[in-house]
Amino acid sequence: MRVNCRHIAAMLLVQAFCPAFVSFVFDSGGGSVPGKNEWQKYDINQDGQFDRSDIDAFIDRGGLNIDIDLNMDGRKDVEDALALFLELSVMDRNCDRVVNDEDFEPVDPVSIPEDPGISTVRRIVAECVMRVIPNLPPDMEQQAFRSVPPGKILSFDERVFVYQIAGTSGLAQQNLDAASWGYGRAFQTNERSAGAIGSLAFCLAVTDRDDEALLLLSYARSLFRESAPTATSLGWVFARHGQNEEALEYFREAVFYTPGIAQYHMNLGIILLRMGMKREAFEEFREASELDPGDAKKLLFWYTTKPPDEPPKKKPLDPEEFKQQIEIERKELEEQGFTEDELTTPWDQMSPCDKARTIPELLERRYGEQMENIAQSYSDDLAKRVEGVIMGFWPKWKNMPEDWNRYISGIPVVMRTSTRMTFNAMMAAGHRSASLTRQMGSELLGYSSYFMECALQQARIDANAEINRWRDMPITAESMAELRAEAYQDALEEAINYCYKTQVDQAYRWLTAEAIPYGLPNSKIEAIGPQDFLLLFMVIPLECFNIKDYCPDGEGGDTRKPEFPAEHTVSLDLFIVNIEWNTDTNEWEFNAGQGIIVGVTWKPETGFGFQLGAGVDFMGMEEAIYVRIDEGKLTVETEEGFGIGTGFLSAGFEVTTIQATAELY
Repeated sequence: MRVNCRHIAAMLLVQAFCPAFVSFVFDSGGGSVPGKNEWQKYDINQDGQFDRSDIDAFIDRGGLNIDIDLNMDGRKDVEDALALFLELSVMDRNCDRVVNDEDFEPVDPVSIPEDPGISTVRRIVAECVMRVIPNLPPDMEQQAFRSVPPGKILSFDERVFVYQIAGTSGLAQQNLDAASWGYGRAFQTNERSAGAIGSLAFCLAVTDRDDEALLLLSYARSLFRESAPTATSLGWVFARHGQNEEALEYFREAVFYTPGIAQYHMNLGIILLRMGMKREAFEEFREASELDPGDAKKLLFWYTTKPPDEPPKKKPLDPEEFKQQIEIERKELEEQGFTEDELTTPWDQMSPCDKARTIPELLERRYGEQMENIAQSYSDDLAKRVEGVIMGFWPKWKNMPEDWNRYISGIPVVMRTSTRMTFNAMMAAGHRSASLTRQMGSELLGYSSYFMECALQQARIDANAEINRWRDMPITAESMAELRAEAYQDALEEAINYCYKTQVDQAYRWLTAEAIPYGLPNSKIEAIGPQDFLLLFMVIPLECFNIKDYCPDGEGGDTRKPEFPAEHTVSLDLFIVNIEWNTDTNEWEFNAGQGIIVGVTWKPETGFGFQLGAGVDFMGMEEAIYVRIDEGKLTVETEEGFGIGTGFLSAGFEVTTIQATAELY
């Protein structure tokens, strides 16, 4: 468990505090050395720093009128804005998501000290824990162990694991005090935990306490030389001090020790890029993207670092393909009875701008159909797997007590397992959906040149239409030329916004889509689901009267329903709402519904309960089956009743014929 916790912590370290592990200068391995003021050319909004707001400003302008060709494709367009994300991570030495002159100030070099003694390590850890305690809740210890079942005695390793989870949780919330406390307490519990001491070292490094961090990392390596989190933390410290060679060594170690962690490949890719090794960086970003397809940042870095000899694979625009798709859609709508005015305009009759604006819609429909098929396959597969779990608890219809006990024991298992399976299937579908969305964004972005041509054509058309209105006006040729130039400029600005910028903005949003759970459709295969399983609470008792020898009385379906003492009731019936008072037990029932009945119960001794049932009520006679939850007990019972009265009020009696109870907690 400690290994898993270390891996989780290492991934969270990067995502919580820094876009990527980076250094800030090129060495002699290739590439140019950025000057101290080079970042200023990326300060698009002129606020004195280069950050995410500058990238947003670049994208907002559609990449126009900005002299930056970062991806070196010969065009200065919105794709260069995507490359700015990588440039920001590369230049941000301080890992504060902002680039300014401070990121280029000289930094003293560091080195790994000799193995410190255990007394030195204990002192540093104790100081870390004591320093943060005043900033934490007084019951921090109790909070950390709150999820442990009462009375459970934890083993030595289990206590360490709980503390490490507390530290990881602190990192996830960007709470360094909580993280330091958790990792410090984990090490104090087990002084052989390399993961705990290495993670605590990272917390120290984040707060610029590099000397102490390196001491702890040196000790961590003496405990576990092949620790990837320790290696990557060392690489991060050296990278912040501009020591590229050392950082590269430790980032390579992290990938070698644990090649399955995507973030380790990202860190290595960044340092390789900073050292001018673009081809190797590209391969590391590719690996990171494949290992973690749900992270748009990893895909974006890979997309923007493809070397010149391996250009981005862009699908060439084929107008005939979109023309055919529109014709198919028009035909389908005609078959549904839509009139010509309600149909999509044929491709050949669209204006240039309309064509540009229609392409994202057509792509979304095309990729949407693919995703619908994929989601359906996930749903059908989920239904089969859930049915497999349910069948392990399904009645065998030979012995009612055995079937009932199997059903009661199966309820928490089926509900918990089916919920987990459903979420996992939705997340898997979400990853596929995000992947398709990014593919769609990449395809749309590849059409950016076509969109610009559409904008230019539309501007000429609109400008000419405006000029034609002035042809008969008595104005000089010079004035007409000025009006023509002004009309074209206005038309071009509007056309770029609607024919070009809107589309590339959409491409950017699709290209950076994050994976979220995807809602699955209903399964198309016949399978037993959790709802069917839950309804067994009504089916199992009734089979006592249908299956011979199914119930313990030995008479099964041939027997009459046994006699039970009757309890007196008073009822108020208001159509589908019924209020009943049991005068013998002093219980009140508030029910609503016909056929399926939902209600609550109340007793002075126990308070409120909940019940769900099914039954009929005809001419004063009632027969129903209920499942009740009250005082931590789940009860299934069948009731028969009879009442007589006038108007809405009646009095009568009811008997409980079959009853089974199970403890919920």
